[in-house]
Amino acid sequence: MLVALLGSAFAAMLMSIGLSWQAYQPLPYPQSDKLFWLQGDMLDEHDKTIMENAISTPVAWQLAQDKQLFDKASAVFYSHSLLRGSVVEPRVETTYVSDDFFSLFDITLKEGRWFSQSDVLGTAPNEIVVTECFVQQHFPDENMIEQSIQLDERRYTVVGVAACDESEPQLYQSNRMSEVFLPFALMMGDRITGMDHLAVRSDLFLVGRIKQGNVQAQLTLLQTQFQAVFEQAQLEQAISGRATLKFSLLPLADKLKGQLRTTTQWLAFAGVGLLIITLVNAFSLYLLDFKSKQNQLALAIVLGAKRGNLQLEQWCYIALIFLFASLVAIGIAKAGVWLMQFWAKEALAHVVWLTLPWWSFLLVVVFAQLCALVFVKLAMSQVSFKDIRSQLSGSGKGQVKQLPKSMSQALLGLQIGVGIVTMSFAFWLLSYFGGQLNTSSGFNSNNLYFVELQQSNYERSSDAIQARYNQAMINLSALRQHPSVESAALAGVLPHEFVFLESLSLVDDGSDSVVAYLQLSGPSYFSTSGQRFIAGGGFSEDGLAINSSGKKVVLNQLLAQRLGVTAADIGMTIYDKNQRPITLVGIVENTFSHTSQAQALAYLPFNFISGNILVRAKVGEKLDLHTITALYKQQNPSQSILKLVDIKLRMQQLNKAAMLSFLAGLVIALMMLIQVVAGMYGLLGYLAILSAPIFNIKRLVGAKTIDILIEQCQNRVSIIAVAVVIAVCFSLVMASIFGILSGQLGIYLLLAVVLIGSFILALEFHHVAKQI
Repeated sequence: MLVALLGSAFAAMLMSIGLSWQAYQPLPYPQSDKLFWLQGDMLDEHDKTIMENAISTPVAWQLAQDKQLFDKASAVFYSHSLLRGSVVEPRVETTYVSDDFFSLFDITLKEGRWFSQSDVLGTAPNEIVVTECFVQQHFPDENMIEQSIQLDERRYTVVGVAACDESEPQLYQSNRMSEVFLPFALMMGDRITGMDHLAVRSDLFLVGRIKQGNVQAQLTLLQTQFQAVFEQAQLEQAISGRATLKFSLLPLADKLKGQLRTTTQWLAFAGVGLLIITLVNAFSLYLLDFKSKQNQLALAIVLGAKRGNLQLEQWCYIALIFLFASLVAIGIAKAGVWLMQFWAKEALAHVVWLTLPWWSFLLVVVFAQLCALVFVKLAMSQVSFKDIRSQLSGSGKGQVKQLPKSMSQALLGLQIGVGIVTMSFAFWLLSYFGGQLNTSSGFNSNNLYFVELQQSNYERSSDAIQARYNQAMINLSALRQHPSVESAALAGVLPHEFVFLESLSLVDDGSDSVVAYLQLSGPSYFSTSGQRFIAGGGFSEDGLAINSSGKKVVLNQLLAQRLGVTAADIGMTIYDKNQRPITLVGIVENTFSHTSQAQALAYLPFNFISGNILVRAKVGEKLDLHTITALYKQQNPSQSILKLVDIKLRMQQLNKAAMLSFLAGLVIALMMLIQVVAGMYGLLGYLAILSAPIFNIKRLVGAKTIDILIEQCQNRVSIIAVAVVIAVCFSLVMASIFGILSGQLGIYLLLAVVLIGSFILALEFHHVAKQI
């Protein structure tokens, strides 16, 4: 048991070292300390952030070309395309980059060359670089150099094959591996319009190696120019709100490792707490065992043994236990790293980089041996061999075997204090992440699918919209008639996705407007998604944007609260960003995921800019990409499905970080509880055994059993009181540092105090009664 407890504690220490090393070591790129990324934020009129990572293609393009900020820089846009040439056209992860991207991140070229980058708009060649993984999956027996492949409606020439490894930075999504790289200039067309400046994207990034000097001053100057163009574009599009852009350059390491650093802090704190508890428990048990053998040590001295030899013998004994525990810890830590890589790769960027450095194994072995040496030194310091005769004559009466009162009280107090602190924080972690997991998603994800149509034409002319309307209604009707489908409805994006922005106000001058995310939905959308109405209802067939004389809107609870709207206000007029009147027809529950939390959301009638559809399958039925593709091709052979999303699986991925944190907190809480109970059981048991002669003497002079029990419990209560005061003060300080000081934490502190106190009193009654 001692080896198991020590092994788990040392494994926690090893994991903390590995995570900290991964979180804070330099990125594996050339001159990584100079790698920065552009953080863009869109602010409203009150300087409140309404959209993060808000940069447009013109901003990324110009800054990638600007050599006053960067030695090398690349705009990076993440997308996906369909690989043409088969019935079910596979989706390919595409990434548009500047030519500096490959050298910035030391990506290896296996064969061919990198594509030719053009600095002039409209002149980029149709050249692409594919990865080895792409070739192995789709063209395993072909030489791809100079081959022509079709992505969506465009053909490209393959000029190079890049290595398929983990060197690509995961800027957008964890564990996303690009399969095809394209020139970023293809994103720009032959000119830059005002709409391009307004189209800020969350999947667009700018990274580069900054120059020496005051780059912030140059960035401020460029930001002024971008803001002027951005404001002019808002005026041209008659947008009333005056949003502003704010740019800042931040270290790339913070972008890639920020979440891991936050996780590391909590795990390191828990690991240290677990290690302290374990060492306190191990030392108290060893010390008490040592004291019980004190008469044997005294006899060995009488027979000629040297104190140094006895100390060496004790060290060898305990060092062997600690060595075995450290080896067990290395095995546990290696397994833990593998499990973390397996389970957390979708939640933590570059978790595959996580390794335990070789020196951490040596460190844990050395630390374990130092602990063994300290244990022996402290134990030997508690034994006096000056009066051997007194030692031997008193060894059977219990006095010599007793720990000094200050030592026993300190050990017990330390166990109580550490137990209260660690258990209270473990309870808080369990409650926090458990609450996240128990928060309703706001819709029913079971058997729910999202069919995203591959689309390259977003023209807004009446003829183009009418054509998309006709096709969408044909697709919707076909889906509803499918035997596996229960219901279907038009939907712009996934129920939990937040892409587009809309400004809403209760007055027609746009004052006090609230910026919210926008979703476009058709009739039956809310019944198909399973969202429940707080008040009002959804849209009707004649309310679709293509044939509606008046606009309507549905708000979620969060947006309704921010606007000050209640169920009594159904039917009132609200104004959009262009001061056009729209009618409030309903209020629905919030949609929620652990990754995105709950966001203010407005639902407007579907406008047929896209042709996406939300589908609910019948119970026990599953939809697959081949079935949906065949159905769409039957309606129109030119149609293609970009992706079919199983929303239940998608929600599980979005909540995976919370689940991992909850499970980690549960394991830590259980280990804390085991350590505290085991340590206190052993310590109080040893103290009771060593005090048995004293109890017998008290019984001989007339003390009753109940009197001895009450006396022992009173002694423990005084120690508990002091330990509780210290532990509570320390917990409040730590909670203030971590920003979690709340009444909820106070409840968990009280719960930890009650549990620890109850454990001690119950164990004291048990052990003392057993010895009497």
